[in-house]
Amino acid sequence: QALVMKSFAVVVLALAAAEALQLHPAGANGAVRTAGAIGAVRTAGALRPAARRSGEIHLLDKKGEAHSTVVFLRHGQSTWNADSLFTGWADVELTTLGKNEAAGAAATLWKEGIEFDVAYCSRLKRARQTLEIVLSISGQEEVPVNACWRLNERMYGGLTGLNKKETAAKYGDEQVKRWRRSYDVPPPPVEKDSPYYPGNNLQYYHIREEELPLSECLKDTLERTLPYWESDIVPALTKGKTVLVAAHGNSIRGILKHLDAIPDEAVTELEIPTGVPLVYQLDASLKPIAAEGAVAPLSGVFLGNADEIAAARKAVADQTKAAEAAEAEVQFACMGSGCLLLSSGDMRRAFDAVAGDAADISTGELKTILERLSEGEEALRDAEVNEIFEMVDRNGDGRIDFEEVVQAITSRPVWRS
Repeated sequence: QALVMKSFAVVVLALAAAEALQLHPAGANGAVRTAGAIGAVRTAGALRPAARRSGEIHLLDKKGEAHSTVVFLRHGQSTWNADSLFTGWADVELTTLGKNEAAGAAATLWKEGIEFDVAYCSRLKRARQTLEIVLSISGQEEVPVNACWRLNERMYGGLTGLNKKETAAKYGDEQVKRWRRSYDVPPPPVEKDSPYYPGNNLQYYHIREEELPLSECLKDTLERTLPYWESDIVPALTKGKTVLVAAHGNSIRGILKHLDAIPDEAVTELEIPTGVPLVYQLDASLKPIAAEGAVAPLSGVFLGNADEIAAARKAVADQTKAAEAAEAEVQFACMGSGCLLLSSGDMRRAFDAVAGDAADISTGELKTILERLSEGEEALRDAEVNEIFEMVDRNGDGRIDFEEVVQAITSRPVWRS
């Protein structure tokens, strides 16, 4: 099945990536060589950086000043983010868009040539998935990873699992805003018999009960997170290492408040977009070196297109996620057993051309799509097409729609032999 999925990933997902990021299959070191636009499977020695585009923010060459580097990465969109639910310590997974965001972050970091010595993340699945995707796609799977509950998201207490708009309707906009945005006002505590109380979760049984939060404000989150920053992350930075921290909006916000001495009233308005690397270069005293392109009150800089980053930060403030974000001109997708680059338009157009007015397709129509997308390539055998179809046909009705294609997802790489 791995061989079939590898073929499927190459044919369906790696479309137009060579043009989009100027990635060139080398044919050496195990690289997958295919013709035309199909051939952007990431393997050792197969990639070269793209030319930098206008409006993109990149790191300055401050190697003479910088003693160490820390990259903060808020996890990609989670299932509860998409449903506008208060999440906190609830252990939910990434959406397809969230995995795309993580993979896009990997591409950005790769283009900057950032190589990590050590990585840190929370105990929550969405942060761990984000970190796994980033390290996998950037070819840094061997980087040691340290996970700690102190990097977890803020504990939203009794609000956990509630819809944000419904909560505002129930308690009033001003009260909910105070809970969400005040520095030192926590929401109502979670009940200890709730499934969302951390003490009922096996992975926190090793933590003393008095340390487990029932509810937290940003101040509480900072006080929980900073001891781990000082005890585990600072020693690596002191040694001049390059560190990746994959965590959450509020745990990252607390560390940034500490690094940049951000006032209480200002840090509550600080927006951390999902899936956008935030890079801090530190001097020998671990003081931030102000980066060109940094936006006050931060000394670090978000990597990527400045306009897109501004829009992402606004989206966080508005607590909305545009569905169109998943239809970007070039995006990453995770399917079958891997995350690969694709052009969002090519598969969609090929699917629609074959499906016509119908919403779904048959096995024979899937074969036609694959043949169109892989023109000039060695054709897949019928048995391979059938196996692919059965995998994607999640509901087993003998037909697959485009949504089922998108939902055939994991975060394990398939492109290495």
